[in-house]
Amino acid sequence: MIYPSILDRQYEQYLPLVKEVAKQVKETMLNFCDNKGYALTSRIKTIESLAEKIETGRFKKWSELDDLFGCTVIIPNLSQEKEVIKFCQDSFQVTKIVKRGQNKKSPDTFKFDSTRISARLKSVEDTNIDIFLSIFNVIFEIQIKSAFEHAWAVSTHDLVYKGSEIDWKKLRLAAQIKAIVEQLDTMILAFEQISAAIQESDYPEIKRKCQIAVATQELFKLKKIPEELKPKDMTRFCDNLYGILVKAEKEDKVQEVIKCIKNKIDSTPSKQIPLSISLLQYFLATLVEAEIIVLPLDKYYFHITSELLTLYPIFQDSVDLIFQYEL
Repeated sequence: MIYPSILDRQYEQYLPLVKEVAKQVKETMLNFCDNKGYALTSRIKTIESLAEKIETGRFKKWSELDDLFGCTVIIPNLSQEKEVIKFCQDSFQVTKIVKRGQNKKSPDTFKFDSTRISARLKSVEDTNIDIFLSIFNVIFEIQIKSAFEHAWAVSTHDLVYKGSEIDWKKLRLAAQIKAIVEQLDTMILAFEQISAAIQESDYPEIKRKCQIAVATQELFKLKKIPEELKPKDMTRFCDNLYGILVKAEKEDKVQEVIKCIKNKIDSTPSKQIPLSISLLQYFLATLVEAEIIVLPLDKYYFHITSELLTLYPIFQDSVDLIFQYEL
């Protein structure tokens, strides 16, 4: 591609500043995304892409170019978008925000519509380094996309826009896929309301796990179990406990298991429930002591710790089937 020599000179002169801006913005956004569990992509616009952008005729002067550097924050669903916007407003000097849905579009049109934030680095006072000050004139862009949006963009962009021909069918298919993406994002935002309308099936495994979850949550609600023992993820906790019952061939004895655990906890003062082991370890010990579960279980590796062995020596004979911390 041929582009004007003046553009080449301006780009080369500006590029070191853009690279410094990119470095600072990426450091800031990566820290935020790592803490939140979001993904981040970034790029510095090539001179070829910049030439094509100028040729759109939408920009009057160089200072209006707002994405020489750009990054994209990829969030699990659109409910997290507000906190990303707020973080950007707190961290940078935001010059413009175009939120999704802000631009008018026909209801039968499906195209790129992600939230875009234009910003500069916040200036630092009392510095005399001219080149450092000049980075505050570089406008960069931060896009916010859902995981579904990002998948659509990276999957279709090269297929549709990087070819040597304009194909109505490909453009149509990309729009149809984008419609599906919008539907998925809407369904995630309204997950609770939509799930309530789904006809439930009496699936035994889910029903039993639900019984375990309800009983466990009730024990915490009644303060029968110290709050410190509450699992981070109740779904995963119930999966793990049910997995033990399956290995012990007791998956159809969930009510008996719940009754055994409740009786043990009801007869034990809350302060006497050990905090040196996990809730799953405590429930397991209760079931082993009651002989509802008989050890060892074939090809099941228990998380048996020294604290558990001290409190419940009955596990000593099962040390061959325990999780090993040695590499």
